[in-house]
Amino acid sequence: MRLFTALWPPAEAVAALAAATAPAGEPPGWRAVDPATWHVTLVFHGEADAGVLARRLDGAAGGAPAPRLRIAGAGAFPGVRWAGVEADDPEALARLVAAAGGEEEAFVPHVTVLRRRRRPGPGADPHPPAPWASHRGPWWRPAEVLLVASEPARGGSRYRPVHRVSLAEPGS
Repeated sequence: MRLFTALWPPAEAVAALAAATAPAGEPPGWRAVDPATWHVTLVFHGEADAGVLARRLDGAAGGAPAPRLRIAGAGAFPGVRWAGVEADDPEALARLVAAAGGEEEAFVPHVTVLRRRRRPGPGADPHPPAPWASHRGPWWRPAEVLLVASEPARGGSRYRPVHRVSLAEPGS
């Protein structure tokens, strides 16, 4: 089973980013990622045992302080255009990445907005615009960390939470 550990932004953060991305539409050769699937991947585990990862996540992240986050800015990886994620305490987010089994140094907090199509075609835009680059969304705190199964599907992957770990409000 292909697994990853992630944080899901609340509806108001998703709605704000969706409004900021609307002017872009789908540039030639790219497909928009469904806002219902927008998330912040802490670590991609690949093919792994969900039970083992769930127990590890319970022990390392259960009750950890929830970082305060917001979606802000833009960036790119090859074949991907994303919206950035800021933490008011980057160290708290880095600790959560480490608790999930990720590498803090390599972590780039983001929400994937566009993906290059497998066959982009001759009119594909190599550098599509990112009208959300100046977006600064509302602050939010995740209530939980999710271990998620990624299942291939037409038009992108389907995500199914397989385990949830509650986070704590700082100071509680």
